[in-house]
Amino acid sequence: LRPVFRSRPMLRSLILRQAKPGSIPWYKKFNWYSFALYRYKVYDVIWRISATATIGACIYLSVVVVQTWNASVHRTWQHYARKERERAELMDFIRQAREKGTLPPSKVTGFE
Repeated sequence: LRPVFRSRPMLRSLILRQAKPGSIPWYKKFNWYSFALYRYKVYDVIWRISATATIGACIYLSVVVVQTWNASVHRTWQHYARKERERAELMDFIRQAREKGTLPPSKVTGFE
């Protein structure tokens, strides 16, 4: 059997309730368990924000890479198209000059 102690020490909360204001230091009144819970809630929010920002940055960079690639391909195509257009114009000028007789006929035959 367990002995019953009549003179049990007072509980911490009872001591804090009966104490005079200002007589107990703040670190003894502070609820460390509650602080730990709030701290972990803050850590969860920080983790969630960091994860969202990282995923957002990855998506943003992926879109930027695709857009840059697309712009590069488009610029290359424009350069090629301009070159072909100028080549066709030059060939047309040469053909017209040969038809007028201002340019001698080509020495190359059977070339297309």
